[in-house]
Amino acid sequence: MAQGGGDIKQLRYRVMLALYLPILLYSFSTFDLEEQSVAAEKVEPILVGGQETVVLGQDYSANAYLKASQLAKGGEITLSTSDQKVTVEGNENIQIATAELLAEGENEKEVDYSVTMEYSQLKGTARQELTGSFTVRRPELVATSVATKSLYRQTQNQIRIDVPGLEGRPLELESSSGSRVEGRQLTLSPSSNNVTVRAYLPTDGESVYLGEKEFAVIDPPRPELRVLDRQGEQLANGDNISRARPELQFQVEPDAEFAKSYPRDANYRVRRAKVSIRKGLQASEEIGTFELGQNSTLSRELIRAFGEVGAQAKDRLIIQLQDVVRVNHAGQAIPVNLNESSLSYSFILS
Repeated sequence: MAQGGGDIKQLRYRVMLALYLPILLYSFSTFDLEEQSVAAEKVEPILVGGQETVVLGQDYSANAYLKASQLAKGGEITLSTSDQKVTVEGNENIQIATAELLAEGENEKEVDYSVTMEYSQLKGTARQELTGSFTVRRPELVATSVATKSLYRQTQNQIRIDVPGLEGRPLELESSSGSRVEGRQLTLSPSSNNVTVRAYLPTDGESVYLGEKEFAVIDPPRPELRVLDRQGEQLANGDNISRARPELQFQVEPDAEFAKSYPRDANYRVRRAKVSIRKGLQASEEIGTFELGQNSTLSRELIRAFGEVGAQAKDRLIIQLQDVVRVNHAGQAIPVNLNESSLSYSFILS
């Protein structure tokens, strides 16, 4: 009877061994109890998180992981590279500076890189190379000015240049007129028909050319001329003016939007006026050309001229304005091109 009980125990032992031995063998094949090694049944190093496209000057980044079905605690994974453009941080993070990856004249190209992952398995140390790629391209410059996409000639234009993807990086700006500044703001007062602004990324060595933006240069909007009498009332062609107390003030009204955006560049003057008189049906007779002064006004000059030529009521006064200028922020007097009809006036003496 005792012998029968022993057989049963032996049978139970064999059954349990048959059931649990594969599990124990599996466990010991996938876990290493030493804390300084990594044990894995299936290993697949992978790169994740890298951008497909980066702009020149923007860092490319990716992460390297060891993907495994079973992984013991502890141990070390070492990530290294012989690729000179790649920087490895913390055995996981991959960084690639792109500022010098495009040659002059290149706008875009694909960049390949590689790293090597080393890790421990039960059967020894394993090494595997990981490769990746991305596209680096020259960025598009985004330019804004105060009030227009074009620049106004000989006017204080404030320009801002932004580079998407490099918002937090310093910039250097250079114009074709020779000015160069650090930052994203540039003031230009061009006299040519176009101007080019180039953007650079400062580095420890030579600054990296990022791209350029070309601007057309145009004249400011034409102003409007008005003539006022002694009381400040606006006169039209053919109106009467006093023969005894003549006074004409010529005002040049700038475009409202231009004056609002560029107040220091929207100051206009009329500097001279040629004056003639026509008596009855006779041909007109030139009285003289007069300097108008700071307030662009004719008064004493007319009184003296009327006396010299014996001007009478109903005589017609003819005025041709000359030398209309815009005085800009730098104090320069810039000629304003206006059509002849807007510069000619005729009034009746009363």
